[in-house]
Amino acid sequence: MQSAARPESPRTADATVYSRDAELAAVRGLLAAPEAGARALVLVGEAGIGKTTLWTAGVEAARAAGWTVLTARGAPEESGLSFAGLMDLMEQLPDSRFAALPQIQRAAVEAALLRAAPTASIGPLEVGAGTLAVLRGLCQERPVLVAVDDLQWLDEPTTDALWFAVRRLGTSALRILTAYRTAGVADDESYVRKYIAADDIPLENVERLTVGPLGSEPIRRLIRDRYQAVLPLGAADRIAEQTGGNPFWALEVGAALAAEPGVGRARAVAASELPIPASLSALVRRRLGSLEPEVHEVLLTVAMLDQPTIALARRVLAPSVAAPDAAIDRAVASGVVAALSGRLRVAHPLLGAAVADAAPPLARGALHRRLPEVVEDPELRARHVLRAWQGEPDADIAAYLEAGSASAAARGAVRSAAELAERAADCTPITDREDRCRRLRVAGELHLRAGDYQQARTCAEAVWRTGVEDRRRALPVLVEAMWWAEGRHQAEGFVAPLAANTELDAHTRAVVLALAADVGDGLGTPRAELARRSLELFDQVGAEADGAALATALLYSALADLEAGRGIAFEQMNRIGELQRELPYVVSSNRADNVMAAWYKDVDDLDRSRVALLAAIAANQDLGDEPMLVSLYGHLALTEVWAGRPAAARDALDRGIPLISAEAGKPVGMTAAESTLTLFADSIGTTRPRIDSLPAGGVMVASLIGLAALLDGDDEAVVEVLGAALAKARQAGVREPGRRGRFEGNLGQALVNLGRLEEARDISADLIELGTRNHRPTLLGIGHRIDGFAFGAEGDLDAAAQSLEAAVEAHRDSQFPVELGRSLLALGQIQRRRKDRPQAGEALRAALECFEAAGAVPFADLARAELGKGRRGTGGETLTPTEQQVADLVAAGHTNREVAARLFISIRTVETHLAAVYRKLGVRSRSELAARHR
Repeated sequence: MQSAARPESPRTADATVYSRDAELAAVRGLLAAPEAGARALVLVGEAGIGKTTLWTAGVEAARAAGWTVLTARGAPEESGLSFAGLMDLMEQLPDSRFAALPQIQRAAVEAALLRAAPTASIGPLEVGAGTLAVLRGLCQERPVLVAVDDLQWLDEPTTDALWFAVRRLGTSALRILTAYRTAGVADDESYVRKYIAADDIPLENVERLTVGPLGSEPIRRLIRDRYQAVLPLGAADRIAEQTGGNPFWALEVGAALAAEPGVGRARAVAASELPIPASLSALVRRRLGSLEPEVHEVLLTVAMLDQPTIALARRVLAPSVAAPDAAIDRAVASGVVAALSGRLRVAHPLLGAAVADAAPPLARGALHRRLPEVVEDPELRARHVLRAWQGEPDADIAAYLEAGSASAAARGAVRSAAELAERAADCTPITDREDRCRRLRVAGELHLRAGDYQQARTCAEAVWRTGVEDRRRALPVLVEAMWWAEGRHQAEGFVAPLAANTELDAHTRAVVLALAADVGDGLGTPRAELARRSLELFDQVGAEADGAALATALLYSALADLEAGRGIAFEQMNRIGELQRELPYVVSSNRADNVMAAWYKDVDDLDRSRVALLAAIAANQDLGDEPMLVSLYGHLALTEVWAGRPAAARDALDRGIPLISAEAGKPVGMTAAESTLTLFADSIGTTRPRIDSLPAGGVMVASLIGLAALLDGDDEAVVEVLGAALAKARQAGVREPGRRGRFEGNLGQALVNLGRLEEARDISADLIELGTRNHRPTLLGIGHRIDGFAFGAEGDLDAAAQSLEAAVEAHRDSQFPVELGRSLLALGQIQRRRKDRPQAGEALRAALECFEAAGAVPFADLARAELGKGRRGTGGETLTPTEQQVADLVAAGHTNREVAARLFISIRTVETHLAAVYRKLGVRSRSELAARHR
């Protein structure tokens, strides 16, 4: 047989481009300067106007220039087939190109391309990330052209994967050439924005070019060269007018002309000989009517098959055509079917649409009913069964559709899988209630994974309204979809009456209480209590417990332990991980590994947090989960800030911030890390206004505002902001400092400065108890430091020194260098008050080293002030270190009382030092002192 050997179709082999100089210049411009970053050219126009000819010219030019060229052509019969376009694009890539991918991405891409069977749960993110990795690898070797013809028919899973990859390759040597068919060209801008001009390829880097009609002279030359029929200029004018300058229609006129009896070739044709009927579409029907029956059957079969290969077409044609191979050859030779690399395609979309429309409905249905017998892919089989469906419930058809849905889902095409699952439910006979509900539930889960929350809710609600035994399995989908679609309060409003319904069976009630722990029960019951009740009921259910809901209950139980100051419940978290590994889909923010990575820093284990976060980031990069990556980078940045590694924190922010979507916004942890770096980067007089201007952001922002106020000596503001935050946290049952902004040390110090020693000691006692019970040196150090401040304020310098030495000793075992520096600074101040100058200097120099290494400028300023030797007065006298501190604080506007509190000395001592300062510096008032300090 010859068909498989044909290199190209007539549609693509014609390299002549007629009168398209401007369009060809745009194509050449697309391929210029590949190092300049990603760009796209979208050719827009009606069917047959010549977009494909220009597209082919671009493809051939790129190949001639040595580019890597990936091509795909959308087709109406393939628009519902998952990853048909991606298979076209990557068909020629060797297996070695995928072998180098991370395992998750490799498995996802190979499953999507049908190169390997799915081995794990795969979603669109994994396929998108794998596609990105393949394209990025290709771009690193040479420029890449991704060329997609008939973009409007590209299947949605392929479009999603390409959109994911392309918008992340904005700086790569990537070009995109697409042709997009429109009935009219006024409404395609939204399509271009959605699928091509995404975040990393701004709209100005996407050129949209409308391909217009040809004039009469190019049409005359086109017909002459194709059919050797020479038209007079008037005849060409008539054809251009009647066809609207459309080359396809003009060629159909030429084909009809060549077939006219008595009309020879290579001679002029009079206008009276032109076969132009009133309706141009009649030309196509006439063309189809002229085909021999077996060629017509080949054309119909190819038009109705998804991704038809020669081998598949042969099997489909065998019952109705005596010699399928010969018929395929004649169809290719006649120009109505194209053969390329063993696959068949209708030569032009208009021919395919015409032959399909012309076929009687019963004939089309009979063909679709035959196809499941020869098609092996379950999703393909389902598509053909669906097209043959007459609308009546049919258990067999529903089973085909369910199998197709499962196949699409396994390959990561969750949108396609959701559609098929929902149609399977529609096809299910009303008597098969269990089957229908199962299929609807699966459809809801798939819609949720695809981000179609409204449709997920619709499917899950339909299941919940039934009386089937396992309808509870739809509840997690229903509540999750309701949360995302309408907000937490709406979800809580749905869950609240169910949580109050004690007549529900134990299993359903366990699920409901687990969901209430997530969204609330309408009564304000603490999450810990709701999770506890849920777990008690799940214990009664035993091995049949719903895994997703049980994992949710365990998660909120573990969170309650953490917030209560009992640390991480490792046994529960490990159990959650085991349950989640058996689930088809888990919301990324609830995955045990992601949660644990974030929680380590909350319990002061910064080293472990860093390792776990980097591992989670690597895993989510493989998954392509950018929202989760933003969150993880925020946690990593905050970990590095607390660890005194500002460069590493900035690097984490630089990696995470570009991934933030406009809808989601910046996460709190990222804002806190970025703001802390801002606060530490300059003197407090410069940075405090920036911190005070932060938008309200809960406890983390309150903690930063309180710290800025403390560094600026505004103790009243510290107590006002952080006192309210502490009261709110206590009311919510949050005792863990890592979950409430780590503000206890700042609040305790401000309370001491204001003379509220009992309140400060309450905070220190709580920290010391938590630190002792949980072996947390950071908490112990902060608690002892607050006690040291309190003893100093009372004048008991020996007790103050003892407490601060204990704070320093604890902080040497801590992973928070700034906290060590603060305890050393406080110890140095007390030692100076005790006249122990050598030890004071040693402690202050060590504190300065801590602050400088951590990039904490305001704290370093405080340490330098303590170490400063002062300024010389007009008489050559030098201020003592304490006089220098008094002078600095008074010049900054502080009262004598505030200076005494900050330096742990009496007001009388402040007055004595201030008098010496006036004398030595030759000033007579506070205003003169402030002017001298400017």
